[in-house]
Amino acid sequence: MGFLSALFGGEKKREPFVNEEPVKEEKAESKKKTFPLGEFTFVEAPNCIPPEFGYEGEIDWFDVPDTDDPYERLLGVYIDRDTMDSPEADYCYKKLEEYAADKSGTERKAVTAAAEYFFNERRDLFYDKIPESIDALADCFSFRHISIYRNGDTVFSLEQYAGLAIERDVYATFKADGSVKFEYTE
Repeated sequence: MGFLSALFGGEKKREPFVNEEPVKEEKAESKKKTFPLGEFTFVEAPNCIPPEFGYEGEIDWFDVPDTDDPYERLLGVYIDRDTMDSPEADYCYKKLEEYAADKSGTERKAVTAAAEYFFNERRDLFYDKIPESIDALADCFSFRHISIYRNGDTVFSLEQYAGLAIERDVYATFKADGSVKFEYTE
């Protein structure tokens, strides 16, 4: 027994302060859910727009044949719960499976939509030379993350190497009504 422990009687459990909630310990396992594409962790992010109360994880997506680093093959994913009262995420997970069944088609659809938008509607955001075609511009975007929401919207996060005067990723939201909305910081 150490000197200070002997002097003060060992470790004591700290009592909560007045008006302080006792700390509840939750098992980490209860926040995890395993799907055929991978393991996901429940997240509560009320400050996100839209708020996120669902599951986050990484799935094997990219075909990188000459790498020893498995993380170069992974894509970040968020899937919403079916309802706010249910822990299930079947609807959004099925959408994720549809996207994963045609990975290259899914990627091409998202990057081409972004390329068309910037090529046709926001040419003013290019620093220098504008790529000669929409296909050339689409090749300047890389896929980073997918968020799938129960309202039918899917957000694709795209990193750009096209010389656009924007600060972070481009977010292409494919709305349930068929429209596409773009968000970025100039």
